[in-house]
Amino acid sequence: MTISNGFEHLTLAEQVAQLFMVGYEGLNPNPITHRFLERGVGGLIFFRDNFDALPQQTPQAVADLTAKLQASVPAHLPRMLMGIDQEGGQVERLPHTLFPTALSPRAVALAPAPEQLAQPMYQAMAQHLRALGFNLNFFPTLDVNLQAENPIIGVRSFGDDPETVWRFSEIALKAFEAENLISVGKHFPGHGNGTVDSHLDLPTLHFTEEELKPFQQAIDAGLPVMLVAHGYYPALQTTEVEQQLPSSASPAIIQGLLRERCGFQGVIITDDMCMGAITKHRNPVEAALASLKAGVDILLYKQSTEAEWAVYEAVLQAFESGVLPLSQLQASLTRIARLKDQYLAELPANNITLTATSCAQQARDWAEQGITLLAGSTAALPLSLEAPLILVHPDRTGMGNYAFDVPTSPPLEHYFQAAGFTQVESLTYPAKQAFEAQALCGTLATSCPETILFVSFNPLIYTSQADLYALLKAQFPQARFLLASAGTPYDLQKLAAPQAHLNLCTYRPANMEALANLFANGFSTEATSAKLQPARPV
Repeated sequence: MTISNGFEHLTLAEQVAQLFMVGYEGLNPNPITHRFLERGVGGLIFFRDNFDALPQQTPQAVADLTAKLQASVPAHLPRMLMGIDQEGGQVERLPHTLFPTALSPRAVALAPAPEQLAQPMYQAMAQHLRALGFNLNFFPTLDVNLQAENPIIGVRSFGDDPETVWRFSEIALKAFEAENLISVGKHFPGHGNGTVDSHLDLPTLHFTEEELKPFQQAIDAGLPVMLVAHGYYPALQTTEVEQQLPSSASPAIIQGLLRERCGFQGVIITDDMCMGAITKHRNPVEAALASLKAGVDILLYKQSTEAEWAVYEAVLQAFESGVLPLSQLQASLTRIARLKDQYLAELPANNITLTATSCAQQARDWAEQGITLLAGSTAALPLSLEAPLILVHPDRTGMGNYAFDVPTSPPLEHYFQAAGFTQVESLTYPAKQAFEAQALCGTLATSCPETILFVSFNPLIYTSQADLYALLKAQFPQARFLLASAGTPYDLQKLAAPQAHLNLCTYRPANMEALANLFANGFSTEATSAKLQPARPV
């Protein structure tokens, strides 16, 4: 069969390489990564360790890295997709010193002036990403977060209703499109209705038609790439064969729902094939072949090792032998070629305007706009700078992606001291297990603090935080308690009766500094409570 899609001058081995997007660890690609580059791999995905390893921690060094990698592909081969997960807040791959920290989607949606915040923020993100050499961002998160205890989506979703999710996803899509940045919608057909993290194992997800709405609206608006989740959806995967497959290899979901019912004609990419949802249950080669057979266009791998090269060779052999039909390769390459023709023909302008100072200033501005009063009163703010203040806050080393910031930023008490507070005592608790709460409380020297600020991190999931909170309230009954949610905003279900409940939904250095400045200076404008509806468990 003759391949005719703009890639017909490539060998079959080079054409098959277009179906792969891979990553690598550290600064320099390993020998296997170089094999993929020499073969013309379809794309690269970047993670935090790629940037932490840069000898010069500057935005220009990032741009130089991406340009060098793009140039390493032989000239006759197509340019690569250069992808990154830069969602804002909880999921950001670029360090805060190299890229301004944006707000998590949930913080954006709950902000006092959300549209005025979202549009310029996403436009700036797109401009900066393009200038750094990236042409694809795995965003927006189109999931509707229907489970308050969801361990993988949470603040990565704009909200718990489809109207809110689409309202802000549309802003991000338009901003990215205006800057010629490829948007990737995720995680089809919806990952907001579960309690198992697919990074660890295969979740069973209770699909509802409500969750499909933002995905359909994004498709209707011209979304170029859709990422398919790794999950099992009993409502959609009803046959005996389907029940043995993850959604990323399900013909019912990929062909029946996404292509035929939803009418998506763009590129379909899997979620990372190195996740526990796949590796715990399937042979890597079998998993890849099943996903391609179901109609996926690109296989995504966070790494490039001998295991991923073996998958590539098995896929190549499957096309050579007819196990996978060349007509399917033709269809995928046509979609990939169309995507690259549209977005990669124009080289990004190398106008790096970012510095560590400008990153911090921009991030601080966004962080200040994102703090929201969820309940109670702001009458207590600003606080007296001389009054005793206890800060109770999670240890960032146990907060997943936030742990990356620890070597390059001070703890919370530093920002309060810098804001002028003179009597600050700090109690740090393990973020995911506030064990031995009584012993932790016993370490506090202050006998009568005026105010206690409790910074929580998903206490609906990590419930021992409630024990620590209750003991503090019992130990200091005279103190004014203020609560700031660094994770999801539903903490009043576990932590009762603070004088004020503030929303952060993001816990980067800029958010910590903005919180300290708020306590020192108060709200710059009259605060109004955000409309917060509880997530609706199934």
